Amino acid sequence: MSGNITPSQEQALLQLLGKVMEIMRDDKAVNPDDPDLGNLKSAEHFVPGEAGIAYSFRNRAFPDAKVELTTWTDPLDYSDDRTRVQAVPAYFELWFHNALAGISRRLLEQRLDLASYWVDKKGVRKEGNDMGVGPPPDNLLHSYWYRANDGENGRIPVDVEFFFLDPAPNDPSGKVRLDRITISRDYPYLTPAMRKKKREEQNHKKRQTYGYMDLCTGATCPESGIWEGWTKDGPTDVMKVERGQKFDAVRSVSLEQGGSCPMIRGQWYWLCNVNEESGTVWKGIALKG
Repeated sequence: MSGNITPSQEQALLQLLGKVMEIMRDDKAVNPDDPDLGNLKSAEHFVPGEAGIAYSFRNRAFPDAKVELTTWTDPLDYSDDRTRVQAVPAYFELWFHNALAGISRRLLEQRLDLASYWVDKKGVRKEGNDMGVGPPPDNLLHSYWYRANDGENGRIPVDVEFFFLDPAPNDPSGKVRLDRITISRDYPYLTPAMRKKKREEQNHKKRQTYGYMDLCTGATCPESGIWEGWTKDGPTDVMKVERGQKFDAVRSVSLEQGGSCPMIRGQWYWLCNVNEESGTVWKGIALKG
């Protein structure tokens, strides 16, 4: 596709980008059958054993364009077993086969609600958006970088990049053309070791928070997870408890000793979430999910 963008194409472009920003910034669920995204062409898992899917669409308004939305296994879920973690939106790319003229960059900035600065990989704010042109042979490719303004329901910062083609010196039209748009979430990078540390910190904080609530037998469970039951002599039990469920009595003899025993009133402390059960060792006993 080439030439100037038509009014119908401009409307389709704004609908497409608006839908993507709802997903990326406002945390709306990904619906691959949403007509604003186009017709689903393919959906492929690209990391074995994880939840991420790369969706590819065919948009009628831009039949030759590359339209892709990628989801990743949630980096903010610190569970060690990544097969149990949900997928979250991560990256969107719209790449025109033939760059389109007549698209207002100012209109895109306004409709996507973009800030007048961008943020580098170290989290440092940089004023301005114009990154200039690239080195040869990309000396006509002009890039603009943005941090999107926060939405009401957003939980992850969103970065946006526009790539325009400046007119060549011998181009009589003198038209600037839109070549590509990327929209991505700025997730923190976490290695397995870093996730493990985050899990430990998170569980320690929850254990302290719920410990102050004095959650004893008969109390209502505030969060689904694996809970540790205590008697006055120390921890004797471990159990999966659902949110809203009443905490049960506690074993009077430690679970590691095995066998049946009288159940008595006790106190319950947070141990870990359900996704971590299979990787948790409690008093020498490996829990199984």
